[in-house]
Amino acid sequence: MIKENKFSKYLLYAIGEIFLVVIGILIAVGINSFYNASQNEAKIKAILTQVQQDLKTDILDSKRIFNVYIEKDSLFRKIMDDSISFEMYKANPYRLPIDGNYVSFSTKTSGYNRFIDNLENLPEKYNCLLPHFNSLYVEMQNDIDDYNTYIKNTVMIDGREVLKTNPKVADYIFGRYPEEAMEFYFKDPFLKNRSFKYMNDLGNITQAANDYRIESIRLYKKIDSLMGKTSVEYVEPFALLPKKESIHVFLGNYKGIADTLGQTVSISIEKEQLVLKSSNNPDTNLYWHEGDYYFIKEAGPIFRLHKNKKDQHIIEVSGGAKSTIFIKTEDL
Repeated sequence: MIKENKFSKYLLYAIGEIFLVVIGILIAVGINSFYNASQNEAKIKAILTQVQQDLKTDILDSKRIFNVYIEKDSLFRKIMDDSISFEMYKANPYRLPIDGNYVSFSTKTSGYNRFIDNLENLPEKYNCLLPHFNSLYVEMQNDIDDYNTYIKNTVMIDGREVLKTNPKVADYIFGRYPEEAMEFYFKDPFLKNRSFKYMNDLGNITQAANDYRIESIRLYKKIDSLMGKTSVEYVEPFALLPKKESIHVFLGNYKGIADTLGQTVSISIEKEQLVLKSSNNPDTNLYWHEGDYYFIKEAGPIFRLHKNKKDQHIIEVSGGAKSTIFIKTEDL
């Protein structure tokens, strides 16, 4: 073309060749980027699936902690009321004294650690998870670590001092000499004090575990949503509200009895959330534990919604030396 003085045509041809090469390179880069993004998306999803497995384990463990608290709270009230009997002790000596049971809440972090290690490859749509991870694995974890330490010291250090006061304590723990054990334990002038300290520590770790459970369930569902699982029906252990047909009979107004005589409360469902309303306190969300039991966020009381022997619908609130009873107005 040059020899034939067709330089302009040659130039256009050369530019066309360059353009085709560039287009080819861009296409190859695009395909490679798409492949890498696809591979990275698959990797992040696998990590988040592991995070969900860890969350499920933690949710189940938090339920275990609350079950222990429910049992110990019942015993604590009997101790404070001086209503522990010899028959109760003899039937199950391992339950008493209550401050001999070390309970800790440990969270699983392997999935979280993998997630943090891959932040530089994190697709933008998953950035919304970062505040949830920080809340669970940094802020809440600090409280959990502290509360685990407190109850460990109470049980493993303070609680073992009793072993130095009577050579038969080990026998008592294994149910031997029950009459002597009752005499030793329940005439101890510091029994209520020691029980109170233990229940305070157990209440703290229980509260932290329950708060962690709520946030874990929210994070679990958020991950499902981001991964396109939008039609999931959440049941145990991810349900914080029981089936409506089982809770419907407890909705309505209640009046207090005994110490709460004259007080009124009500229970309703608002935006898929069970809400306790009171004229004396702000609205409180009730979260379902299992069976009749519920808990609230950032506090220790145990709520139980059940029927008494008169077939009346009851709200029972406990979590300390006394329990509070409300009866459904229409049942009075």
